[in-house]
Amino acid sequence: MMTNQPERRLDLRARQVRPWEPKMRYFPPAVLLLALTVATHAADAPQAPPSGGPAQSKPAAAAAVGEIPVAPSFVPGSGPITLANPIAAMNAMVDKLNKQPDIVMIEVDGRPITQGEAADAMRALPVSMASLGFQALRNRVLDQLVRQKLMVIAAEKDGLDKDPAVSRRQKSAGERALSEEWLSRKVGSMVLESAVQARYERDVTGKPGPEEVRARVILVPTEAGARELIAKARAGEDFGDLARKYSQDASAGAGGDLGFVRFEAVGPEVGAALFALAPGQVTSYPVQMPTGYLIARIEGRRQRGTPTLEEARGDLVRELQREAALTVLRDQSASALGKVTAPGQTAAPAPGQGGRAKP
Repeated sequence: MMTNQPERRLDLRARQVRPWEPKMRYFPPAVLLLALTVATHAADAPQAPPSGGPAQSKPAAAAAVGEIPVAPSFVPGSGPITLANPIAAMNAMVDKLNKQPDIVMIEVDGRPITQGEAADAMRALPVSMASLGFQALRNRVLDQLVRQKLMVIAAEKDGLDKDPAVSRRQKSAGERALSEEWLSRKVGSMVLESAVQARYERDVTGKPGPEEVRARVILVPTEAGARELIAKARAGEDFGDLARKYSQDASAGAGGDLGFVRFEAVGPEVGAALFALAPGQVTSYPVQMPTGYLIARIEGRRQRGTPTLEEARGDLVRELQREAALTVLRDQSASALGKVTAPGQTAAPAPGQGGRAKP
């Protein structure tokens, strides 16, 4: 039997991990955060205050750190929000922390965690999590870093920092960070405004924008509950009322209404389900999410007009950066021809100098 659970609302748009999303600025992932994925926080969604007032509480670690404003969209203490450009929003939050990277946010057994470390960890998260807002995202990052620091302390007590295999992986991680940062800076300097303008005129000007659907969604913990709700909706019960009563998504208060969304905004699995429906139709089966099971109803469809340069800029810059990165990597591969040898061999002479590598 389903019960109303309004106190725990998990936002579909913020929670879905999207492996196909482009990385921001080609930054590397934070070392050792791979095991501390955002899935460990699936039940920690920020809760709206009961009467629209200020946030009720926050972790002591975050309370000890002054608020860092980033942009009007990021309201400290607010729940998940919809962002037109989550990559730019995430970059804005990371940049704010990086302005004073040496400020200590918290200490763990006397070991500091700085704003710079928090910025690196935040940068490694899926950009869709920017919709949680700055304070909630910062608190999550602090929690991850505290857990990581505690494990490092325990590992050192066990002598793992002297293990040759661990040292080898630390060296590899350091070299990877150096190489990716070099590539990031190299690529960043190659993408010029004139190239962005030219790409816009070539690929965007005069062409229609993306198709969008207006969707209502309901997110519940079990597949059986989701199928029961599908049956209710198809029997004529109001989908919005069902969302208000049963949904655990942050959109529940609005009757599950997500507004108009692009395919890319909801991910491949959900997008495939939504964009296969005509207005008035309800999904025939639940879509499994990291936080439960989703059903949806389509309220309308539309084709957007041609995006402006500013609206298209983010996608265009990322496309140009990817192309520049491929060019740089090809050049690096070509330059390595005379530098890579088998053990015991001398380097081959540069092209045009004759000779051959000695066995």
